[in-house]
Amino acid sequence: MAFKKFRADQLFDGTRLRDDQSVLITSEAGVVEEIISLQDAGDDIQVMDGILTPGFVNCHCHLELSHMKGLIPEHTGLTHFLAQVMKGRHVQESVILEAIEAAETSMLKEGIVAVGDICNTTNTLLQKAKRRIWYHNFIEAMGFQPELADARFQRTVEIFTAFASQYITPVASISIVPHAPYSVSNKLWKRILSFPGNQLLTIHNQEAKDENELFLDKTGGFLSFYENSKI
Repeated sequence: MAFKKFRADQLFDGTRLRDDQSVLITSEAGVVEEIISLQDAGDDIQVMDGILTPGFVNCHCHLELSHMKGLIPEHTGLTHFLAQVMKGRHVQESVILEAIEAAETSMLKEGIVAVGDICNTTNTLLQKAKRRIWYHNFIEAMGFQPELADARFQRTVEIFTAFASQYITPVASISIVPHAPYSVSNKLWKRILSFPGNQLLTIHNQEAKDENELFLDKTGGFLSFYENSKI
């Protein structure tokens, strides 16, 4: 078997930083085989400046919203942010797809090799089919009105099915998940939790004081948010 050898100013092994006397050994395909001392490594070592580390994981991403980067003012509050996201989704598909590709390329350049991506649409499917990064796709369900729970969940399942067609073992790479406590009805929660094969879940929780005020005191910005949304 052919091997590759790498040496850097420092080598992070996942637990600690090693000095420049350590050499990383990988297979030709990039699979890590071992870390050995420089004196035992022989020749043909690729020397790099900086720190050599395992690939990074972006554990919470909204790749399909990449076109909105920088468009929403900061420090305006969670409910204002949510309203702007809802409005900002509706742009030309070409703009969305170009931003998705650019954002993925940016992640690759930053050393990201795996992403937990929140999905409300199938807009990222074409880019993910290129297999440049490993994704776990969190297909997000939301809807606070119980009478709409079945329809909302069916739409989420349709998105799940579209993603599942791209994977040999869908349950290893796709989950149906709730958006947040303030946006999911009890009926929709039950549908999500009973969906077969859900092995990995995520949820937006307590991202702003408005959430605590809503659930503890029934006060705060979500009351007007619901009113404006006719909920």
